[in-house]
Amino acid sequence: MSYLIRKAISDKITQIVRNSNVYYELEAPIKRSNGKPVLQWSVKGNNSSEEEVFKVLKAVSSLKYDPDLVQEIRPIEGSGKTPSKVEFHLREETYVKSLLNQSDNEIPVERSHQHMVFEYSSPNIAKPFHVGHLRSTIIGNVLANIHQQLGYQVSKMNYLGDWGTQFGLLQVGVELLQATDERIQNAPIETLYKAYVMANKEAINDPTIADKAREYFRQLESGNQSPEVIKQWQKYREYTINELQTVYQRLGVAFDIYDWESLYSQKHITAVLQALELKNLLLPEKDGRKVVEVDNRRIPVIKSDGSTLYLTRDIAALLDRWQRFKFEQIFYIVENGQTDHFKALFQTTWRLKEEIDISKLRHVKFGRIHGMSTRKGQAVFLRDLLDEARDRMQEKQAQSPTTKVDVDSNEVADILGVSAVIINDLKQRRQRDYEFSWDKALQMNGDTGVKLQYTHCRLYSLLEQNENIDLNNVDTDPNCLQEPEALDVLNEIAKYPQILWQAKEQLEACILVNYLFGLSNSTSRALKRLPIKTEIDSRKQQHRLLLFKTAKGILKQGMELLGLKPLNQM
Repeated sequence: MSYLIRKAISDKITQIVRNSNVYYELEAPIKRSNGKPVLQWSVKGNNSSEEEVFKVLKAVSSLKYDPDLVQEIRPIEGSGKTPSKVEFHLREETYVKSLLNQSDNEIPVERSHQHMVFEYSSPNIAKPFHVGHLRSTIIGNVLANIHQQLGYQVSKMNYLGDWGTQFGLLQVGVELLQATDERIQNAPIETLYKAYVMANKEAINDPTIADKAREYFRQLESGNQSPEVIKQWQKYREYTINELQTVYQRLGVAFDIYDWESLYSQKHITAVLQALELKNLLLPEKDGRKVVEVDNRRIPVIKSDGSTLYLTRDIAALLDRWQRFKFEQIFYIVENGQTDHFKALFQTTWRLKEEIDISKLRHVKFGRIHGMSTRKGQAVFLRDLLDEARDRMQEKQAQSPTTKVDVDSNEVADILGVSAVIINDLKQRRQRDYEFSWDKALQMNGDTGVKLQYTHCRLYSLLEQNENIDLNNVDTDPNCLQEPEALDVLNEIAKYPQILWQAKEQLEACILVNYLFGLSNSTSRALKRLPIKTEIDSRKQQHRLLLFKTAKGILKQGMELLGLKPLNQM
């Protein structure tokens, strides 16, 4: 792919730049000058003199490059007539061949030993898995997938909330609701939520319920609960994960690790509290609480009764993850509203253990969705939203004259509906709040998840219809792909590796989403302009089909990185 051409040139340039104050950037995408492929190299300096920049540029221009890759080198003048760029005019045969003759559209990557940990989704088993968790889940999933695709070692973690006084309320609620084990197992999230709501409601009029809930949690945290209660608690968690995995499967999400907040109960974080004391970070309050100070804010870590708070357990969890993974970076995909919490977590942990540098700790923020509800009203459970997307899409398919599969196919409608919901979210800049619209998300035209699925289906059908055309060992000839529409698709294909790096650097899924829209649009134009069956030149047939096969492969991989399941027919 074009990645290999970039690497061949940049490896040469690095030999020169290594011992200077100049650094360079190979611009992406590969551009075309007068129809020919061009790669530009920009020179930038760390307080470098013009003379040093010019010297490096001259050295770069005079290097001997593989003549099969680079046809011509041309310096480009910047301000003051001083060259600031070098253009590498690539040999077109090599360029086109590198794009089309690739195995499964895989980007060659050097496997990195850097370990990246992503914590996302992280619902609370006492509360419904709602739309706020939707954004964390799909944003975290695509960012982890992109890092993995680029060669990083990645761990995808779901850190579920199962601790705190609220879980004492949950236990009381289960008793009040008289929920049997069978009922909880059949609908764990819904039943436990009802139990929690009931306990909260009853506690308003009966203060002994809150006291009982606090006592339940105190016993759980101290480890003094009966084996029966602990066993029951473990069952709640098991049932919850089983139900969550059904939802995650629909969203194209899979986790490597399920961790629980209860792993870090009071007896397990004694060492953390002692370390805070030793570093003089744990400060007493008059009411018996203990706090840490961050940015002139006094933040509680221990309640007046000695029980721990969320921040305390998060510090313990972060220290534990450092020991387990020795990560290069850890990413918490959590909404904007938790900014202060993560500032406190990162700064306090860094003060405790300086080797966990602040730069290794990332809070990936996102905005809120407004107006996302079902026909029955405001949605509480994510499952209900995904069902709504499926049902609405099924109705649209039934009304569409282009539907090619049985309109009663729940699976296809579900995949289309979920694709629409995922893409509608990921095409937004992640820190933006946005208003959700079913009509916009599910529309057949425009930049939607349905468009990506439709384009993939068209390409799959084209390849299937022309499977008799031999694409093995095609002797690539750029003259067979000189139409503007063909060149547009080639340029889109060339962008793909750099797009993944940009999405990774900026932690923005919308960069990949918008790229896939562009690839789909250019492919659709090419499908109209570059027929296969009616083309009498067999060489052009081969090249066009190979072009569409490559575009399909990239579209498929990009969709899968986003969590979509590419359809072959719809």
